[in-house]
Amino acid sequence: MKSIFNTPKVIIPIVAVVAVVAAVVLFRIVGKAPLVNLPPVAELTSSGTIVTNSSDNTVDLAFPKGGRVASVSVKTGDHVTAGQTLAMLDASDAQGAITQAKGALELAEAQYASQDVQFANAKKQQDVLVQNALRTMRSSGLVATPSIQDDSHIPSITGTYNCEAEGSYQIDPYPSGTNSGFSFTYKGLENGNGIVTYSTPQPIGTCGLYIQFAPGFAGATMWTIDIPNIKSATYVTNKNNYDLAVSTRDQVLSQFAANLGKNSAANTAKAAVDSARGVYQTALGAYKNNVIIAPTSGTVSFIDADLKTGQSVIQNKTVISLTTK
Repeated sequence: MKSIFNTPKVIIPIVAVVAVVAAVVLFRIVGKAPLVNLPPVAELTSSGTIVTNSSDNTVDLAFPKGGRVASVSVKTGDHVTAGQTLAMLDASDAQGAITQAKGALELAEAQYASQDVQFANAKKQQDVLVQNALRTMRSSGLVATPSIQDDSHIPSITGTYNCEAEGSYQIDPYPSGTNSGFSFTYKGLENGNGIVTYSTPQPIGTCGLYIQFAPGFAGATMWTIDIPNIKSATYVTNKNNYDLAVSTRDQVLSQFAANLGKNSAANTAKAAVDSARGVYQTALGAYKNNVIIAPTSGTVSFIDADLKTGQSVIQNKTVISLTTK
């Protein structure tokens, strides 16, 4: 036996075999790390820490890769909590990969989201066109139709009707103590009253229409205002424009909806998101291997002598132990 240990050519292979056997055994007993948070990377939810239990109340921790120590955040005797960062290797390359992959993911997500934004913008634009055509149809050519057909003092109707209901207003003047000597009530689409004037249009309700009476008005006539005025010379043209706006909106939105559901730019954008997310997760996984996270609360009972800033550590070697009781 003594001669064997004094012979380097013999002892080196023996040590190598023992090391291989030990590594296989260690590989079989090493488990996955628990899910923990790794600040400042919010998406990092687990560490690559190698965890083994050397006894019932001791947890040994190791890096799953070798590298140069960047920082050690604890010392022997410190109490740590689960999820606390204990030590890190130099991970500048891994951090750069995370930043790049995260940027690519955010860009892909923005491009995919823009499909919905385009649909929303198109719908908003088409709805405005439809509403404008509808208001034009309802507001154009409005007249006050008198109850006495030979009345020559017909008031003028102006403004833009902006309410949803269609129907009519009935204007009924009556004597009052105003400057003109008359006021009026209105009913139908809205109910209320106003003052007869000859120089300033007066509102009819709250839907945007105004009435201005003609001088010489005697107050004996009632008028009806139909909305829309289907007898107007412009009604047919305005109605056709409104129908066309509705049809165009339906076609545009249907095409957008179809594009969002087919093998189109939307699906391409979605595939780009999935690909970028995979690259990002891979980058996170590579970064995790550079960090030791406390899997449980406890007291630091051991720190390897080589675990110092600037020193190199080897893969799977226990560098920190925690006593949990």
